[in-house]
Amino acid sequence: MDLKLSMIFEDKPQRWGLRGDPYFWDYLKEQAKNRNILSPDELEAWIKQEYYSLSGKVLTDEYMDFAVIKQFAHGGMSSGGVDNRWWIEKGIPLLKDRLAKLI
Repeated sequence: MDLKLSMIFEDKPQRWGLRGDPYFWDYLKEQAKNRNILSPDELEAWIKQEYYSLSGKVLTDEYMDFAVIKQFAHGGMSSGGVDNRWWIEKGIPLLKDRLAKLI
């Protein structure tokens, strides 16, 4: 069976931090379609690198830190906002857990 990294993005979380989070999720899923499975640490580094390349900011767990990514802005007050804390505390751990079940 040919395992692709995008498999871990199939089921979206029910709750997000900010409005741009689902768009970042979808962006990562699309980027992962042609990527082979990574180790959990490589996965985290890849997500952080993608975040940095889109936002110019480092993905940290600093309270209330977020980035507005213009390509994810679709209207509304927090449109395009990607919540660092959600990704550090929920998104990345969820994806690493799913990855661990695959490998």
